[in-house]
Amino acid sequence: MTVGQLLAQVCRMTGHHLKTHMEKIGLHRGQGFALIQLWHHDGVPQRELSQAMHISPASVTNMLQRMERDGWITRERDQEDQRLVRVYLTDKAKAMRKEARTVFCRMEEELSSIYSNEEKATLHRLLMRLHDRFAPDDPHHRHHHDAFFHEENPDGGAS
Repeated sequence: MTVGQLLAQVCRMTGHHLKTHMEKIGLHRGQGFALIQLWHHDGVPQRELSQAMHISPASVTNMLQRMERDGWITRERDQEDQRLVRVYLTDKAKAMRKEARTVFCRMEEELSSIYSNEEKATLHRLLMRLHDRFAPDDPHHRHHHDAFFHEENPDGGAS
């Protein structure tokens, strides 16, 4: 197998594994990543959410319609710029943060359990190089997944 084929296959397998875990808490494909973005940037314009997740505006619209129907988010026109649609978390989604964090942490532990610390650091460095190679050169595309794993104090700071 080529590196590209192996990477594609591993991505599909880990994606399926994560999907199985997320469905146990009532989330569908991609919704967990949308929630992570919103937990850090509640009220973000829908277009920026699409960019941050590296998915098309049409795909994010379909996903958000389902999330809105299921009570995870609300969408509202921006008061100052009616062209913008802002995405907000509902109380249901805010309450799900700890449970979703647990799912992502378990997945991370499963992925990390087969590597030494040095191997994990190397793999992370190599994957970030691939990510940076293919990600658009735009600060809106920077992911905030690392911050998701840190608990927040009631005053809003990370611990």
